[in-house]
Amino acid sequence: IEIGSGQFGVVKIGKWKGKYVAVKMIKEGSMSEDEFIEEAETMM
Repeated sequence: IEIGSGQFGVVKIGKWKGKYVAVKMIKEGSMSEDEFIEEAETMM
């Protein structure tokens, strides 16, 4: 189920280890490798 979208991709709801989580799916080519790493570090 898609719960949001934007310039860089979509956010869907998923289940991980029995809990509902947001899954961010990045559009290919929408950001540089450095931007991707920065985004991933922000989410951790």
